[in-house]
Amino acid sequence: MLPTRPIIFSVMLILGAGFAGKAFPQTAPGGPVELASVDVSTVVPRNIGSEVRISGSLTPIRRTSLTARVAGTIVELPVQIGDVVKKGDLLVRFDTEGLNSALTARSAELEAIAAQLELAENVLQRNISLQDRGASSQASRLEANAQVLNLRAQLRSKQAMVADAKLALDDGEVHAEFDGVIAARPVEQGQTIPVNGELLTVVDPKRMEVDAGVPTSRIPRVRIGQPVELSVEGFQDRKFTGEVTRIAPTAVAGSRAVRVFVAIRNDDLLLKGGMFTTGVLRVDDQQNVIALPMPAIRHDSGGPFVLKVEEGYLRRREVSLGTVWSDQDLVEVRGLFSGDVVVSAPLPQLVAGVPVIVEGQ
Repeated sequence: MLPTRPIIFSVMLILGAGFAGKAFPQTAPGGPVELASVDVSTVVPRNIGSEVRISGSLTPIRRTSLTARVAGTIVELPVQIGDVVKKGDLLVRFDTEGLNSALTARSAELEAIAAQLELAENVLQRNISLQDRGASSQASRLEANAQVLNLRAQLRSKQAMVADAKLALDDGEVHAEFDGVIAARPVEQGQTIPVNGELLTVVDPKRMEVDAGVPTSRIPRVRIGQPVELSVEGFQDRKFTGEVTRIAPTAVAGSRAVRVFVAIRNDDLLLKGGMFTTGVLRVDDQQNVIALPMPAIRHDSGGPFVLKVEEGYLRRREVSLGTVWSDQDLVEVRGLFSGDVVVSAPLPQLVAGVPVIVEGQ
């Protein structure tokens, strides 16, 4: 019969190899469980928050594309791409000779109708006076009144035509609607432009924004006014501060992201449209909160609890849970106090009432 001792020894080696690399609390024969310092956490209030990474290109918030309101030839174009302009500055002037002629003609027509109306009103008054004395028929009076009404209608029509001619003349000059910078100029002086032809693009670079996508799982924690720290390509040693100004009501089609718009002040005009930027949006920021690693929280029929080291024993302490910071594997815990020591390692074999010794304590 073969000896069994070597076989038993071999089995022990195999079992030992199977548990290699796994941390278990050591138990002295007949004594308390020995816990390593990494198996426990000391409760300390902390400032904590989650971060949402965003990225996108910078775009001026305020921009306008100016188009021609009248057809004509450009006779003056005093601005170039990159020029800084002030509100009211002349940007484009068209040849307005034809517009001036049209206004003169419409004004003359208006004056002629006004003269005819004045004469017709005098005739009507004379007919009324003669009819009262029996020297004129009612038909003559009605005819004179109809002439007055007709001329009054023509007068209103001519007044509208004169107003349109004045507006067209005014539209022969294009002025800046706000302080900004010329971003595009697809036309040249001497070029004939049709109505609605594109002239210039003006942007206000003092306020930029980033159009970033935030995962739908994180969007419930994003709020208007939340601060964002941004890094812009080309400014490696500088951080820019922005804030959330708008949140889209729906996710982008075909994605799990919601558009979030972050505004940045650019008073020194260093930032340019199209620059790529990345940022950190801090959410769920809380001050002086007690948070523990997720493995520290245990559950049974009585609800969530932790194992607290108290006077050399593990004691069950019921807790309530608050905010979860999944990216940091932390959860807010209520029911503990600063200085409490709890088991935070995943050691399911530990139970309340067990005597313990913590390494270094």
